[in-house]
Amino acid sequence: MIKEYFNNKTILITGSTGFLGKVLLERILWEAPEIGKIRLLARPGKSNGSPHEAAKERLEQSLLDSAAFARLRSRHPDFLSFLDEKLEVYACDLFEKDLGLKKKDQTKLFESLDAVIHIAACVNWDERFDYSVRVNTLAGARLMEMAKKATPPPRFVHVSSAFVHGSRSGEVFEEPFDPKKSIANLLGNGKHPFDLDEEIRRALEYADKVHEDADHPSKKPLFEKNARELAGIKKYASESMDQLFQRARNWHIRQELSAYGRERARLHGWFDSYTLSKAMAEMLLTKNHGPVPLSIIRPPGITSAVKDPIQGWLEGYHLVEPLIEGVGRGMIKAFPGDPQTIIDTVPVDYVVNLIMAACALQGEEGAMSVFQIGTSHRKPITLKEISKIWLEYFKRDPLMDKKGKPCKPAPAQFYPDPKKFVNFYQKKRKLPLTMAGKVISSIPIVRSLGPAKKACKWIDGTAKQIDRLCQFSDLYSVYTINTWKFMTHNTLALLDKMPEQDQKDFNVDSSTLDWERYWTETHIPGMRRFVINER
Repeated sequence: MIKEYFNNKTILITGSTGFLGKVLLERILWEAPEIGKIRLLARPGKSNGSPHEAAKERLEQSLLDSAAFARLRSRHPDFLSFLDEKLEVYACDLFEKDLGLKKKDQTKLFESLDAVIHIAACVNWDERFDYSVRVNTLAGARLMEMAKKATPPPRFVHVSSAFVHGSRSGEVFEEPFDPKKSIANLLGNGKHPFDLDEEIRRALEYADKVHEDADHPSKKPLFEKNARELAGIKKYASESMDQLFQRARNWHIRQELSAYGRERARLHGWFDSYTLSKAMAEMLLTKNHGPVPLSIIRPPGITSAVKDPIQGWLEGYHLVEPLIEGVGRGMIKAFPGDPQTIIDTVPVDYVVNLIMAACALQGEEGAMSVFQIGTSHRKPITLKEISKIWLEYFKRDPLMDKKGKPCKPAPAQFYPDPKKFVNFYQKKRKLPLTMAGKVISSIPIVRSLGPAKKACKWIDGTAKQIDRLCQFSDLYSVYTINTWKFMTHNTLALLDKMPEQDQKDFNVDSSTLDWERYWTETHIPGMRRFVINER
């Protein structure tokens, strides 16, 4: 039923050059070779050609270089011709009100369109708030407005995040958000009323204010000072002072707007600009979808594939990969987290299965459904259990250091209170360093020596790394301390609707996972092969 739905259909997909988007695109082309057309919105790459040519070139390069498309390349020896037959690429810019699409392209894009699958997003949790709002909140709403004008209206599948539940904890359900209420309001804090349209307006206006402030003459000495510091870093040595000045200005703007996003998110019961902007996207779509059948998909942290397109396939670091490598290399001695916290991650092909099932089975005009997919409901695993699996794995099969010697994995000490973690690093690590630096600098003869200069530079760099670590702790520790149980009743009900063969081919029931086998035989080997690139 699901495979058959896609035959001869025309589907629009955004975000096809990202990790999840690649797996979805490959899977549709693999399972439904008789699909009519897949229309893709893609940001143009660097090219001398037109925006359309640059977008197409960037997309094709992304697919040609990716191991995710290996089996498709084997099935279709003339892979580029196959792509030309099945794919239509449109250059776009999700920051723009019209998504960077010409009027004629907008018309063509939605002509005889059966479904929209919207994945594209800014996934940096500490992104500039105005960027998060423009891409994560407004781009999907603008796509929806275009979809509403089509006849008949296409199905619309929007990929959100399970972490939109913010500071809620315990069992959280597959329910749409009320656009007039924040998480804080839902938890009984009515001190700060939530106004969706006002929040969006404030984010964009504040960005204009920060840009204007950055151009004030009073900021020039600060940016010049920062530019001179950058000039002493090897990475930026080839850049002119004008370029470094602009880089310093841009960093200042980003820091201001990132901090503003965290402030607004936490005021309203979310943790960061990413989750707030994704929650606001759901609100806009729920409020304005009209006759368009809408399905909202909420995955938690997405991990490597169990089976499709390749066992263990992963692209880049996501939620747990830095922690896994840190354990394997023995680099993480301490970590902010509660050992009893449930860590909810889900393999990427489970998410793709749900996207395809929702697209195929949810087509009633004007209908709206929310589907959560994760493991905390049916197959929970704690931070203590998961880290033990990782540690035992690396004891048996260690990573190698730069000299080719086995790394020594070590168990991390968890700090359920992030403040204690920060205090540990500030007092036990940073304070002795800074004191040593002051001693060296206070002795004129010593500080003029080459080794002393080198030591001071190392101390300064390490102190900055500790500050950055503490900042990351503040941002990410909520995901290793707060326990959500993402309920999946709607997803399981959708599974029950499927014929028996579809239930096997498009499984969305995470209770079938074997955690130890998954981490030790699938995810970590996949990470070592596709991300760390071990030979």
